[in-house]
Amino acid sequence: MAEEKFFIGVHGVIASRGRMLVLRRAARMSYQPGAWDLPGGHLGLGEDVEQCLAREIKEETGLEAVIDRLLCVHKTPAEPYVQAIYACRLAVYQRAVLRPQEHEESRWVTLEELAALDLIPYLAGILRRRILDYVRA
Repeated sequence: MAEEKFFIGVHGVIASRGRMLVLRRAARMSYQPGAWDLPGGHLGLGEDVEQCLAREIKEETGLEAVIDRLLCVHKTPAEPYVQAIYACRLAVYQRAVLRPQEHEESRWVTLEELAALDLIPYLAGILRRRILDYVRA
């Protein structure tokens, strides 16, 4: 089997009181416009995984997150992406401030509400795998 290029994404499940923060991708995004996603982004060459995640959350939402633990590594078979998914919490509760070129809306949702949204493929995959069930607590 030939080796192919792929991207590593790091994403944070920022959970509080049985809900989690999700972001709707801007219509101008080339990949999955309008889909709901977790805060995060692609790991850059020479970048530490957790530093990347903290940076991406801050850039995308203006929020300071504490990274608690790795939840899973997920690969959607048909996509050239591997995602490292981390459990996070807010350092200080405040409202998200989005970058409109990346995201158009944010919501705090339950798992049931999440399941009803148009999700980016990896997020649908980790929801099916029940990786997010801890959010209910």
